[in-house]
Amino acid sequence: MEEKNMNQNADPATSQETGEKTFTQEDVNRIVQERLAKEKSKNNGDADFAKREQELAQRELHMSAKEMLSEKGLPVQLFDALNCKDEETLKKSISTIETVFNEYKANATKSIQFKSFTPGVPTSPVNAGDGDADDLNIRKAMGLR
Repeated sequence: MEEKNMNQNADPATSQETGEKTFTQEDVNRIVQERLAKEKSKNNGDADFAKREQELAQRELHMSAKEMLSEKGLPVQLFDALNCKDEETLKKSISTIETVFNEYKANATKSIQFKSFTPGVPTSPVNAGDGDADDLNIRKAMGLR
């Protein structure tokens, strides 16, 4: 037992010569803490990688949403109204918006009727159609031909 105590108290240079290396509890704790810190940083790196990968996938989905809107002839400003949780919900959102937008466009053009007008050519009573009678009355009231 006395030999054991001498080996533990001996300096490291002499213990290396004999081939045995002894560690104090402090050395073991330090080594374990270093290895734990390395593992934690490795795991944090994996978490950062996963987070970056998820952000990249979300950006790609946003880009494809804008492309889909452009392909369907819809304004890209509608992007904020889309549900971009995943690709399936994105496609559903775009189809719903496309349906509503097309119905709106169809109804908007029905209520507006444009009269033909050529600049520099006065409207004459000969060319007057059904709705041009009001125009003629207004022109007469203002003293125009």
